[in-house]
Amino acid sequence: MNKLSDYTIAFKGLKDGKHDFHYDIDQSFFDAIENSVIEKGQFEVDVTLNKKTQMLQLDFNIVGNVQAICDNCLGEVTVPVSYNGRIFIKFGIMYDEPNEEIIILPQEEHEYNVAQLIYEFIVVSMPLRSVHEDDENCDPEMINKLDEFMAGHYEEDNKEEEATDPRWDALKKLKDNSNK
Repeated sequence: MNKLSDYTIAFKGLKDGKHDFHYDIDQSFFDAIENSVIEKGQFEVDVTLNKKTQMLQLDFNIVGNVQAICDNCLGEVTVPVSYNGRIFIKFGIMYDEPNEEIIILPQEEHEYNVAQLIYEFIVVSMPLRSVHEDDENCDPEMINKLDEFMAGHYEEDNKEEEATDPRWDALKKLKDNSNK
C-alpha cells in the first residue's frame, strides 16, 4: 500500500464549491518521499479545494517546523516554515504542467494526490540558511574552532599577498616600463 495514498483527493464525486482537507504531517511523510532532503519535520496542512465545472482550485496553507543543521555550528536547529499558495488544475488531453501554477490532468482522471505538491512547497519555503536565532544557542566549542580556523586562513592569505615571487616582480617592472 502506498504510504502517500492518504493525500489523494477524489474530486469526481464532490459537488461544485469549497471542500476542506486537513493533514498532519510527521516523520512518516518525509520517509515516504523518495530522496527527501528533509529528515525531520512536523507540519499542519490545510487544503481548500474549490471545485468548478471546468477546473479545480487548490489553496494550500502549510505551517510547521523542520529540524535542520545550523550552518554556523553544525548543531541541530528548529526552523519554522510556512507557505500559502494556490494551484489550478485544468482538464485536457494529457498530463502537463505549463507553468508553476497550472496543472493539466487528463479528462478521465477522478482524483489527484497532493503529497508531492505539499513536499515541494515545504522545501521551497525553507530559508537558504538555517542558523540559531542567537549565537548563544550555537555550540560554543564549534564556534571557537571556526574562529580559530578563520583567523589562521586570513593570516595565511595576507602573507601570500605580501611575499611575492621575485621573478614576478621583475616582470612587473618590465610591464611598468612599457607603459611609459
